[in-house]
Amino acid sequence: MVGARVERVGDPGDPAPAPFVRARLDNGLRVLVRENRALPLVAVDCWLAVGALDEDDEHSGISHFLEHMFFKGTSRYPVGAMDRLVKQMGGYNNAATSMEYTHYYVVSPAEHFASALDLLADHLTDPALPAEELERERRVVKEEIRRKDDAPHGRLYTALARAAFRDSPYAREILGDPDSLDRIDPQVMREYWARHYAPDRLVVAIAGDLEAAAAVDAVAARLGDRPPTSVPRAAPEPPAVEATSVEETMDVGQGYLAWAFGTAGRSDLAETCALEVAATALGEGMTSRLHRRLIDETRLVTAVSAWTFGLARVGLFGVDALCAPERRPAVEDEIAGVLSAAVEQGLGEAEVARARTMLAADFAYDNETNAALTGTLGEFETLYGDAGRWRDVLRGIKETTPAAATEALARTVPARRAVRAWVGP
Repeated sequence: MVGARVERVGDPGDPAPAPFVRARLDNGLRVLVRENRALPLVAVDCWLAVGALDEDDEHSGISHFLEHMFFKGTSRYPVGAMDRLVKQMGGYNNAATSMEYTHYYVVSPAEHFASALDLLADHLTDPALPAEELERERRVVKEEIRRKDDAPHGRLYTALARAAFRDSPYAREILGDPDSLDRIDPQVMREYWARHYAPDRLVVAIAGDLEAAAAVDAVAARLGDRPPTSVPRAAPEPPAVEATSVEETMDVGQGYLAWAFGTAGRSDLAETCALEVAATALGEGMTSRLHRRLIDETRLVTAVSAWTFGLARVGLFGVDALCAPERRPAVEDEIAGVLSAAVEQGLGEAEVARARTMLAADFAYDNETNAALTGTLGEFETLYGDAGRWRDVLRGIKETTPAAATEALARTVPARRAVRAWVGP
């Protein structure tokens, strides 16, 4: 393998996505390959350690905007060529942007691996960014913003994030806003691309019917000579999440309610796993405490769930519900009651065991396809710096006891710390 330090992670028979090969090129680029001979298909997924947290307020939304422009051609490929060529291969392609990463992928028959890699590599390294396409995509993104703002759940979670994270970068909208989008021209976008789309920010995850050594060599030949960036990446200082309430109105018949409590995010893996187990026990499925109390017994809501959201240095533990507006006070009392009872009485062995089983099964289901395998590998390598950390997460969930889940809840969900958001008529 050319210019690469290679290691094998895991053994045959280990849970997916192991076993896989990790190669580190001299320029910092990491290549992860999971051989999967089940079907003659391959997924190539390019993960960049850049997202909304890397932006400034003046150009908020540029990471997602650049995702749109990624597909607008290069010196070798005109606008629209990528989508057309991938379709001709019999494959599909897409992309996504988050607070902490952006990724681009192609899934195709394995015989077209070289072409899929070339398309992605060319668009990563030589974006045309034509001005007329930028104006067209600016309108498209503004329409996305309008659609999100017109959706009550979109409005709810935007309000919740702003209330929890206030004026910090963690409250930044991934889509940006119309004013910030208007300040982004081709030169601004090109400078942003040059700062962040560098090999030491890049993870290329590959899974499918191919040889790992050949795949690493192909990536090294195509991207191994790119220079690393000189711009260090640092997570912004996390805000203290403090109790507050926010309400918005829109033309809806039902009320949308969310409570959230601040967490340490991924910086505390044991706490992350314990809260994930607690959220699943409390709010996932018909036998969960929130479902039984608010839907089966009191019939106060038509939907209820609990969840976690974690970034590198800050996160949230949340509960949301859908109810008639006049029932909101009773719903809030019941949510507080369920959380208090879980802390005071403790979560039981049976419900914690159910939660652990559900989470392990979800992880297995989430790694059934090549695209899913590259998603797990790329996300863990990008966010944790080591794709093998998925084993620590699974182990942490498996080892979470009722006492540990209860103690994590007790540290997190006192009602006096709740950030409350409401969108109603």
